[in-house]
Amino acid sequence: MRIALFTDTYLPQTNGVAVYIHDAIKVLSREHDVVLFAPGEGRLRTAQQAPNFRIHWVPSVPFPFYEGYRIASIDYRKIGRMLQEERPDIVHAHAPINLGLQGVLAAKGRRIPTVITYHTHFPDYVPHVLRLPGPLRKAGEHAVKKMIKHVFRHADVVAAPTMELARELRSYGLRNVDQIPNGMDMDSLACTKAGAAAFRKTHRIPARKVVLYLGRISFEKRLDVLLEAFCMMEREDAVLVVAGGGPYLKNFKDLAKSMGLRNVIFTGFVSDSDKGAAYACGDIFASASDSETFGLTFVEAMHMGLPVVGVKRLGPKEVIADNRTGLLVEPGDPGALAAAMSKLLSDKRLRERMGRRGRIASGKYTIEASVDKTLRIYRRLLRRKGTVL
Repeated sequence: MRIALFTDTYLPQTNGVAVYIHDAIKVLSREHDVVLFAPGEGRLRTAQQAPNFRIHWVPSVPFPFYEGYRIASIDYRKIGRMLQEERPDIVHAHAPINLGLQGVLAAKGRRIPTVITYHTHFPDYVPHVLRLPGPLRKAGEHAVKKMIKHVFRHADVVAAPTMELARELRSYGLRNVDQIPNGMDMDSLACTKAGAAAFRKTHRIPARKVVLYLGRISFEKRLDVLLEAFCMMEREDAVLVVAGGGPYLKNFKDLAKSMGLRNVIFTGFVSDSDKGAAYACGDIFASASDSETFGLTFVEAMHMGLPVVGVKRLGPKEVIADNRTGLLVEPGDPGALAAAMSKLLSDKRLRERMGRRGRIASGKYTIEASVDKTLRIYRRLLRRKGTVL
């Protein structure tokens, strides 16, 4: 099978979408020919990454409203010609904004079956990124939902990472929605005791209970709520480790300082090789993010045996089994988040019990399982078209 993937974010950008696509390609390209269209720097160029995988780096510029992202040039005719030359059986766009939409439209014009995966909860992001004032935010969210319905209806299948999100997309009026849970490369988190000890020493993490947040440091992760909740706990036996980099790192460092928090450690960027070590240093994992369409870091933490705390919305609401693998709280409620974290920190047996259950539950979110479901949808679309591979 020849598969063309389109994305508006990819490595070296570090986020859940880029990591998922990277891991999925490693599995897809074992038996299929994969080409990826992604935003790149400089002129249009093609790089052969592996025998069955190559990338077309499309010229792009930094996105002015969101640091770390790039926006590809708009050249629908050029994308169409490249797609014609590639002759893919399937086109799959991940979190399409600009380049992804060009790929979808070019595919539809050539009657190539198309899939769109809805990784990003645009109604939460767009009003903030465009800095819409309070009175206009609701109108902005409504307009974004209308746009999603108008654009995504062109796909043969719209894939949602959770059933919760699938239901929401159907509420917009979309009828072509299916679920493909995200997955992760479990082996990538392998860590030795020496590795964990080295990470702890490097970042001067004291011998206390560790509340860990690992992920991108940006506005939508609601680290302001996490910091407030940690402050409310007033526990001298615990430290909050915020692991990761991003455009809001200085903002949240300044916020922690203004709150008088001394037992908060910001590690900065964490490499892939150190992620397992970061998780191994934690006693619990917590995130106040209320816009996660899936929540890959929750699955990673569960795989590493950590009980998790998240909000009752979108991905975490489905990934976390409340009172079994972790605790769920209402979005934007630092008091409830503080109570949940304190409950876990105070009960070692509860942490261990939830950690064991979480590790078992994470097993259904392997990258192989996600790719298998994706391929089944591809084959269904090709059978419908009358193509036999």
